[in-house]
Amino acid sequence: MKSGKVPVNVLKDIVMSTMRKFPDELVVGPKIGEDAAVIRLEDGYQVIASDPVTGAAKNIGYHSVYVNSNDVAATGADPKYMTVTILLNQNATKEDLMEMMEQINEACRDIGAFVVGGHTEMVADLSYNIVCGTMIGFAKKYVATSNAKPGDNIIMTKGTAIEGTSILAHKFEEKLSQELGPELVQRAKSYSKMLSILPEARLLREYANSMHDPTEGGIAGALNELAIASECGFNVDREKMPISPETSKICEYFSCDPLTLISSGTLLATIPDNRLEMATKALDSSSIKYSIIGKITKSGVNLPMPEQDSLWDII
Repeated sequence: MKSGKVPVNVLKDIVMSTMRKFPDELVVGPKIGEDAAVIRLEDGYQVIASDPVTGAAKNIGYHSVYVNSNDVAATGADPKYMTVTILLNQNATKEDLMEMMEQINEACRDIGAFVVGGHTEMVADLSYNIVCGTMIGFAKKYVATSNAKPGDNIIMTKGTAIEGTSILAHKFEEKLSQELGPELVQRAKSYSKMLSILPEARLLREYANSMHDPTEGGIAGALNELAIASECGFNVDREKMPISPETSKICEYFSCDPLTLISSGTLLATIPDNRLEMATKALDSSSIKYSIIGKITKSGVNLPMPEQDSLWDII
């Protein structure tokens, strides 16, 4: 198997097939495309999501908070508590750990969450640092990725490959600065502060049938995951998907498709026609950029599932 997410067929055949019978209070459990579990409480729902950060060498603390809080936010919940497991490579220093924790705490303050536990250790033969996060949130009602309906409009916020642009700009700063200019690279590096989808998720959760946070596999992977979860298809227009000049130049340099590059910071939401105007007005009132990129269909997709994220081809 290639680096990155395990292929869908392997998840189905091995991971999903080993699951035990689920308790009645688990209303959203393990499923292709669903990134968070939803548990029924007496007065609402508890949402739990877990993700590692393995591709980002710089700003790994920010990434660990935002990628986990995004999965919670995409269910319509507000992230509240986080546990963090930090695995340090044998060359890591106290300063490295301090920088990670400062970033984690700053990002948690940004979204209103708290670190409530975790684990930290040095790992022999580990070539780079890894941070694994688990985020817990709460909601009065939830939005499932698997609830997209044929005819829904697909809204995409901000732009394409936000996280991938940041990772590549940090990892290859010197090379890219020489080829594309230091000003462009500095702008691309700042994308690490644009990774949260919480503001737009809070607005769209009132109108969306489904929401999804594009991570590995980028926009193309996320659309296919959403279609698999909802047992439907999609028809989208590539030309309507916003791609920033920084992302476009960096992807062109590395000869990669920005639609298959990790894209935390973007939210995909499917909105029925009768709620579309209200949803777009909410985004406009908060000055959140978005584009209506296509429709959910009964079957068929016009953008294939990538074999792996373009990030792994590059790094």
